[in-house]
Order: sequence, then C-alpha cells, then structure tokens
Amino acid sequence: MVLYFENKHNYNFDFETASLAYLNRYPNPFAKHVLSVDTLDHYIDSQGQLCTTRVVVKRGKLPSFIKPFLGVANLNSWIIEKSIINPKTKTLISYTSNIDHRKFIRVEEYIKYKGDVGAGCTTVESKVKFSSNFFGLKSKIEEWSHKRFSTNIQNSRDGLNYVMTKLKERGRNYLIQKQAQMMMQILNQVD
Repeated sequence: MVLYFENKHNYNFDFETASLAYLNRYPNPFAKHVLSVDTLDHYIDSQGQLCTTRVVVKRGKLPSFIKPFLGVANLNSWIIEKSIINPKTKTLISYTSNIDHRKFIRVEEYIKYKGDVGAGCTTVESKVKFSSNFFGLKSKIEEWSHKRFSTNIQNSRDGLNYVMTKLKERGRNYLIQKQAQMMMQILNQVD
C-alpha cells in the first residue's frame, strides 16, 4: 500500500517573493531540524528557467516501533531537491525525496507554485507519496509518515511565510534607504 497526501495553499505574496523565499527558506524559526542546505548544481536553461539541485540535511525522528530494527530513534536524513523556476510563466516546480533510509521509507514530494499576477498571490499545490519496502511493517510505517507529515505541514507554511515577510521588510527598508539617499543628494544640490 502506498499513501498520498495532497495539499493546496495560497500565500498573499507575489510569485517573485514566493520563489525567492522558496530558495532561501532555511534557516527559519519553524525549521530548526534543518541542519544544512548545499547547492550541487544550478544553471539557466535554454528557455530561461533557473534549474537547481540541492541537498538538504535534516535531523529526523523515527517511530519507536522501528528502533529494534535500526538501533536508533534519532538520525539525520539526506534529501535531494530539484527545482525549476520559470519567470515567464510564473511557475516553480520542485521534486524532493530522501536519498537514504529508502528501505524503511521513501517520501517523495511534488510541488508546484503558480503566481497569480492579478491577485498578487501565489498558489502552492503539493502531492506527497509515502512508500515503504520494510517487510511486515510497511503499512504501519507509511501511516506513521503520512500522519507526521500532515501534522508538520503548518510549520512548513509558517516558515515560508516568515521568510517572505522578512524579504518584503528588507525590500521596504532598502527602498526607504534609497529614497533617503536621493533626498540627501537633492538637498545637497540645493545648498
């Protein structure tokens, strides 16, 4: 049995802010379990899309019923993240999957961000697939992973919202500084 989790959420931020926040979402106070993010590859393709491959290392917890098999309850998990940002169509698509512990559980997440220019917001749709090959505990592991993911989704939303808010604040502060500099130049020219 394979389990799926589907989700749709709207952010009241334009696509440019949402896509920049996606690439810069760590660190944030809602993702203290993320230990590191490293970019393996990034390039602009022939269609003008930004293609990025990153590795994310997260601190994870395993269910207590699996400890007798693996000997640990806490371990780090390595995640591969591939994303494509198309500024023309205002879309970001992303695929993430754990690259370790795949016999125990494989979690694959497919995400699509779509900017709505008229509304100034961005819609995020995601589909997550949970599959295990762990003989005898397959269904229990998939159900545990599904439940854990669905309870943590709000932290992911809050973290991205936090980063988008910070980006907007920095942008406003930058504009205020530029306006103040321009005003000082004008005043200096008048004297």
